[in-house]
Parts: sequence; structure tokens; C-alpha cells
Amino acid sequence: MHPLLEVRTDYGNSVAIQENDLTLLSDAELKTLRMSRADLQRCFAEGVRLMEGKTESDRVRPCADETRDGKWNVDLVQFRSAGGPLAEG
Repeated sequence: MHPLLEVRTDYGNSVAIQENDLTLLSDAELKTLRMSRADLQRCFAEGVRLMEGKTESDRVRPCADETRDGKWNVDLVQFRSAGGPLAEG
């Protein structure tokens, strides 16, 4: 599994950011996400830590979401596999 972090947006969707994107994101893109580069790096590191010992069969990914007080929190969220039985139907 490649390290990634999903960041929730104001629009209710998420943007997936891979490790090699951390240094490539522009200041304008960070502003769109409403987070600083330091927050992004901290959240990414927290996501990597939370994913330790997880496998693809666990079907979880780290997701950063801004709390009401403006701080960023990272939790593991479950996702449905694109190749699962429901997708075959």
C-alpha cells in the first residue's frame, strides 16, 4: 500500500494526497484545502502512523478533517473496495 492521506473539503468530498505530492502542492492548492504545509505534513505523518499494521483487506485509509476550532484531526475511515462483490453486480 502506498502512503496517502485523504483531506476532506468544504464541498463534502475528499482529495487524496500521495506522499510524493507533499512537496509538489502549491501555496494556492494548500489555500484551497484551508491548511498550512506544516498541518499537511503533520496529518500525513499521523496517517502513516495510524496505518501501521493495516493491510488492503482492512479497507481503511487515513482521512484529515478540520474540526470546528480550526484544528486538523486524522482518523481511519472505511472504504468499499472497487473490485468487491457489490461492484461485480
